Amino acid sequence: MELKSNLGSSKCSLDSDRSILEKLEIEMKGVFFRVIQLMLKDEEQSIILTCIGIVIQYIQITYIIFNRQLWKVWQNEVLTKQLNKIFGYVLLTPYFEMVNFEGFVAMMYVSLGMVLFVLMLIFLLSYSISKSNSSFSWPIMLLRFLMSLFLQVLYMPIIDLLFSMLSCTDNQNGLLKHSLFDIECWVNIHIVHSIVAIFGIIIFFVLCLLFALLYFEPRYKPHQASSKQNGMANATFLIYQFIMVICYTFMNDRNYDYFMILIMLIGSFIIFWKIHIQQPFNNLYIQKSWSILVALNLWGVFLICFAKFLEGILFQGTIYAWIAGIPLMIIAIIKSDKLHYDLILLNLNKVQNPNQIIQLTNYLLKLLYNSSLYSHSSLLIDGFLEMHKITCTREDCYLKQKKLINQRQQKHILKESTITERDSDLLMIMAQIYFNNIKKFPNEITLRIRYAFFLLDNMKQRQQAINEFIQAETLSPSLDNDFIIFRYKKIIEEEINTVQNESFGNLDIASELAFQNNMKQFQNNIERATLMHMDFWSQLQEESPDLGKMNEIGSKINLAILQVEDLWNKMSKLTQNLPKAMRLYAKFIIEVLQDKDFGEELLSKSKALQNQNNKMKHIQAIQLISIDDIGYESQPILLVSAAFEKFAQITNLNLAACNLFGYNKSEMINRKINIFMPNLYSKFHDAYVENFLQSNDNKYINKDRLIYIKMKSNYIMPCYIYLKIIQSLDENVQLAAQFRVLKSFKPTCYLILDNEEIIDSISSTCIPLLNLHIKQISNKKTSITEIFPNYSQQKQIFLQKTGGQILFNIDSCSVISNSQLASQEFDEDEKKCEFIKFQCFINEVFNELGDQVVGYIVKLEQQIQDMSMKLDMNHQKVLINNMQFKFNPQKCLYQGDYVCETNSQRVDQTILWDQNDQSSMISSIQQGSEQIKSQIQNKSEKSDEINILIQTNINYGEGIKIVRLFENRVQEIDDRDDIISEEDEQQGKSVFQRQQDMDNELDGQIQDFNNIFKSRKNLSLIINNQVTPLEIKKLNWTTNIIILSLVALSFSDFFISLVQNNEVYQTIQLIEYTNLRTAELHSILSSVQNLQMLNLNIWQMNSTEDIDEFERNQKNRLNNSIQIVSQLNKNLMLSDIFISDELNELQSQDVVKIKFADQYETYDIMEATEQIVSKALNIRDKELSKIVYEDNDVQFIIYNLLNDLVLQLRNSSNLYAKGLSKKIMQEKEKFQIILSISAGTLGLGLLVLIIITLQINKIQEEILTLFLEIPDKTVKYLYDKSENLISNLQIGEDDDILSELEDLEKEEQVELNRTLKSKRKKKKFKNTNKEQRNYIFGFFFIMVILQGYFIFNYVMSDILFSNIDQLVVEINATCRAEGFYRFSDNAQRSLYIDRNITIENQDAYLIVKQNVDKLYELDSSIHQQHSLNIDITNSIYVNAFKEMFMLQPCTILSSYLKELSETDCKDFADGAINQGMAVGMARYFENLRYMMTIYDQFWNNPQANFSGIARGFTKFKNITQNLDNVRNNILNLNNFNQSKEARIIQDVYNRGTFRYLLEQLQKSINQDIEDAKTQRLAIFIVFEVLLFIIYFIFWLSLIWKMTKDVWRTRSMIMMIPLRVIQKIRSIKQFVKDFLHTRELES
Repeated sequence: MELKSNLGSSKCSLDSDRSILEKLEIEMKGVFFRVIQLMLKDEEQSIILTCIGIVIQYIQITYIIFNRQLWKVWQNEVLTKQLNKIFGYVLLTPYFEMVNFEGFVAMMYVSLGMVLFVLMLIFLLSYSISKSNSSFSWPIMLLRFLMSLFLQVLYMPIIDLLFSMLSCTDNQNGLLKHSLFDIECWVNIHIVHSIVAIFGIIIFFVLCLLFALLYFEPRYKPHQASSKQNGMANATFLIYQFIMVICYTFMNDRNYDYFMILIMLIGSFIIFWKIHIQQPFNNLYIQKSWSILVALNLWGVFLICFAKFLEGILFQGTIYAWIAGIPLMIIAIIKSDKLHYDLILLNLNKVQNPNQIIQLTNYLLKLLYNSSLYSHSSLLIDGFLEMHKITCTREDCYLKQKKLINQRQQKHILKESTITERDSDLLMIMAQIYFNNIKKFPNEITLRIRYAFFLLDNMKQRQQAINEFIQAETLSPSLDNDFIIFRYKKIIEEEINTVQNESFGNLDIASELAFQNNMKQFQNNIERATLMHMDFWSQLQEESPDLGKMNEIGSKINLAILQVEDLWNKMSKLTQNLPKAMRLYAKFIIEVLQDKDFGEELLSKSKALQNQNNKMKHIQAIQLISIDDIGYESQPILLVSAAFEKFAQITNLNLAACNLFGYNKSEMINRKINIFMPNLYSKFHDAYVENFLQSNDNKYINKDRLIYIKMKSNYIMPCYIYLKIIQSLDENVQLAAQFRVLKSFKPTCYLILDNEEIIDSISSTCIPLLNLHIKQISNKKTSITEIFPNYSQQKQIFLQKTGGQILFNIDSCSVISNSQLASQEFDEDEKKCEFIKFQCFINEVFNELGDQVVGYIVKLEQQIQDMSMKLDMNHQKVLINNMQFKFNPQKCLYQGDYVCETNSQRVDQTILWDQNDQSSMISSIQQGSEQIKSQIQNKSEKSDEINILIQTNINYGEGIKIVRLFENRVQEIDDRDDIISEEDEQQGKSVFQRQQDMDNELDGQIQDFNNIFKSRKNLSLIINNQVTPLEIKKLNWTTNIIILSLVALSFSDFFISLVQNNEVYQTIQLIEYTNLRTAELHSILSSVQNLQMLNLNIWQMNSTEDIDEFERNQKNRLNNSIQIVSQLNKNLMLSDIFISDELNELQSQDVVKIKFADQYETYDIMEATEQIVSKALNIRDKELSKIVYEDNDVQFIIYNLLNDLVLQLRNSSNLYAKGLSKKIMQEKEKFQIILSISAGTLGLGLLVLIIITLQINKIQEEILTLFLEIPDKTVKYLYDKSENLISNLQIGEDDDILSELEDLEKEEQVELNRTLKSKRKKKKFKNTNKEQRNYIFGFFFIMVILQGYFIFNYVMSDILFSNIDQLVVEINATCRAEGFYRFSDNAQRSLYIDRNITIENQDAYLIVKQNVDKLYELDSSIHQQHSLNIDITNSIYVNAFKEMFMLQPCTILSSYLKELSETDCKDFADGAINQGMAVGMARYFENLRYMMTIYDQFWNNPQANFSGIARGFTKFKNITQNLDNVRNNILNLNNFNQSKEARIIQDVYNRGTFRYLLEQLQKSINQDIEDAKTQRLAIFIVFEVLLFIIYFIFWLSLIWKMTKDVWRTRSMIMMIPLRVIQKIRSIKQFVKDFLHTRELES
């Protein structure tokens, strides 16, 4: 029914059933907003005192870099300790040493007392404002003083004091002691002090942060100290201080120095950016002071970083550099004046960030303010205007219009003598910039607020400014923006009231508007509440009432009544003279609420007020223009001003006009009228208005004429306009325009062409008719001839009054002229393709001022009737007795009936075309003539089917009932079981039961019931008594168990994941350790070989000094390798991470075969490594002459590091890699178990919650069934009374209507008494309550979210571990590379010395040759694996790999290896290394291959020509001092340039490269794991917070709501009239049972 649809569509404010927390939040916001607004009123902060406060804050923040934890970092104990004391005097820290713990506690409570005193003042002022709208001056001044003291002086001291109470450390005995006093922490009274300190920290921090965000002047007032763009800078500064106090309070260990310095560096840079770079302060001196503060702070943090890392290493006296830099920084900041050329040169056509517009406009306002003081500001303004003139491409650009049209737009600004024409141009351009970019960024709140300030301060348009604030308020602003909107809405309203009072005497238009708006809302609320009552009683009248709908409506009725009462109280406060509203309220109380006593009292008061007003009525002022005059008009009307300051601007319009144009009222008010015209008209409109005002030509006044408007969608629409001149009170002319929409009964479209016949504008009907939309003509100039090729030839025909016909090709979008109407050609074309026939009319558009044609209007009418007739001719035999449907677009209704063939020939003839919304044509003609054909072909079949369905659905048994004689009455058989009466209930009981019931009933009536049912008030006290149902208690306990289980699971999941991540990372470290151990063992072998070759006199050294230096270097390298191997071996042995049984066997069982002289022994790999270390230590201490292969130690190292041990070392590396993969799979299984447990817990909990929720719904259903006992006649009577009130409200009758239903009431009374005594049928009902379903869906949704946490953790862990598993091959290969490269070099050199030596237990020559190939394979494997893993590898390692292999690694190697310079690196190997290690590695491999080629030429070839083969790469040296040319030649291979280069590459570049890569790889994996930990921690915290929010905010609120729903459902009984309740036994029994339940629970 229509009533229900209206009710359901009005959400309004009935959904504002806020929770307790939401109400508390709103109330607290109101308290602080009102108080801070009062504090800012007429406040003038001293610039000098503010600058002094900034100096004090600088001293406080400088204490951070000299605090009690960091002052030793400067490494100048004497000076920094004194600075620590000096800067500490502005805090409370130095005074801690002068008092004992009791004095310290006293200081803390005094500080908290000040904070509480401030809060008390805030609430006192808020209460004073709410009660009397006034306040005392001294609380405001005191609050201003205290908050300024808190924000500028005492913030950091109090925070430091409160955190110091929590500063505790472990002493030597393991007790937790206070850092400053000999007091044990968290025992006895310290617990109380600490808890108080924690709450004090929270309250004080939130209080200061709140005032820092809100307590400032947002308007551009550079002479005020409090003027700034926003409060985020100060809030960020407070947060930085807060964090740093936490750091130096709790990070007592020197290990935290790096972390603290890092935090200081980040925080200092942030506040430097927020304050100095963004420059939020409007006052020059305040901005300079803050810039100096943050710059000096950043300077100090930089130098403490320098002192931490370089003091005593590269530099001495950092503290003196800091002191010397302070005056230089101050001078630099004072002298700096950044000229934002980037903003001046900003291309406004390409702006994508609204912050750029905000920065630009703020800077332009600053330049405008300084233009009279500084010449460079004027030059920048001139430059901006010139640049804007060049770059502005908009047709409505102000500078272009200024030249072309008129100067009225700026005259109101030029009235002020201080504003020049250039400044006026700047302001107008800024207004246009704001307006255009607000359209571009409609949801940018800050931009709207800045625009509102601009309108208020510079354009003096208060009403438009308040409209912008209202628009911003609808966009969910942040807290600071919300306060700005709240404050300035009140300020502007007061200013508007003041101006209006000064202009019109005692006429308070703002109050009048407020009362009118409230009156409209009051009537709407009464109508809504009455409609709800009607809807409720209507539901109850149905054959099967919907209990769910009744409950929903009943719950809203109470809220609607509360809204009516609140608005009534608000209107009463506004004025007591409101007879109309009082009379309306009285009718509502009598007719709907049925409180006749109170209603009649209000009616008598309203009559008295009306009589008084009639006696005192007099005419004050004649209002020529009233807002209501157009507000209640159904036709679109708008008013356009012709005044200087608002030339051609819309000053007022009604809702119908807004709907016509498609805009909101705020988007049209105070806008130029030509914005809403087609482009062809808009550029000439100002000149037309100007000419009209000068010539008084009234030929278009008081006449209807056809125009075209441009809607928000940029499509045009034809309308009739009726203009009327109105003289306003300020002697300015206003034009009132009334629009009437053009109606068309044929599909019609319109096109506007310029004088070059380019399409300028189109109507929306061009989309379905011509397949042409606005984007096509906007993106590309489209000529009319592109659509109609023969347009130009037939133009003269179309210009005639009758127009001409033309065909439009649907398929090819081509057009065929039909001006000659050759029937044969026309028919041939129709056979090929389908066409739409149009009747074309063209009108010329003249510029009367220039006497020239500036364009054309093309009107196209589709001749669809003829096409339909033509197509129907072929189907007349089929269309017999068809059903014809007609569609009415206005009513959105299809109407159908059976018609004969003559009436059903044309389908589209039945469509009523209405130009109210031309876009509605799309649905009927979008498919062209093909749709028409398909409709006609299928019409007969569909109509036959309809006839069959209608015939088969006839119910011949309708109205026939089966009855029988039962208990002397004729009754329906099916309903016999449902017939009930109170007498039947009594007859079913025994005589004793009946007598007992009668006694109980009599006693109850004597004692309680008589009192309860005497008045509605007593009954309401009983019904509305609040008792929590047992089912809700069960529901609460179930939720508690679920929450506790989830908390336990989440903690288990979190800590297990931490352990797993640590194990995986430690396993990766073990892989690196074992491969690094292998590399260092081969480094030991290399050093031993070098010493052996030195002893053999292989090296080409000419002096003893060179030999001794080489020996020392090699033994130092040997010693370093020994230490590294020992440490790595120790790390591997002490690791408690289980990898695999095979690895344990390798590390604990004797599986490594070690050769001692001529015999072999077996050891585990750890012992074998220790044996190598032991022998290396012996060699280190040996003389050079004893280092020969025959020496047992030398032989032990050389042989074993080339044979079985090296194989086992490789095996160890592979086992670690395999173990890592296996461990990853095991960790995944653990997460799967946790995921399964969580799913089971949540699933079971969801099932229990659903069962209990259904039980709660059953309780409400039992209460609602009581309404079914009310007789139908009574229900109808209640419905009629509400309907009667609605009818009179809609008609507008003000007469007394109470007597109209007196006869109906008497009839209802008689029927009620008769019905209750007789038998009556029990009503059947249904319950479509969606609330329980929503609850169940909500439970399911929350369970899914909670389960999503565990799923997300599982997926995140799976991704991390899968990525690490994929990286295992690359990790192992990269780790093995250095060791294998060195092994290949060592093996080749061993081959040179002894051809018969065994390597890897095989022939040395064969292994060496294979190693060269394996080198290429390993290098290729590294690059291949890296390319495969590049998508999952951290950017740290990706960049490092690229820099080392692909780019120029010399810079990194020179910084990583202290013994290497960048110049040597670049020059080495002809610059091969500088081209990337990929080239260097290839050169290294080729050197080894080349040396083996030379070796093959020397081996077994004593006649080999050494000089010819060497080719100058080395000089021959007789190393053996004999004639053994083969051995001499082979030993000389070690002196080849290629061998030397290979040794250097291996010793320096390969080692440096792979160790750097391993370090970066470890860092990247660590970062990935740490990121995962951070994510898990963040998600864990969010999950715990989510549980907290779900339980304490949502769940408790939901429980409270469900409880209130039960209470509200029970309170719906009060909707039943008291006289009816007194006569229904079931309701009285319900009240009795409820009383009994309440007594039991009490």
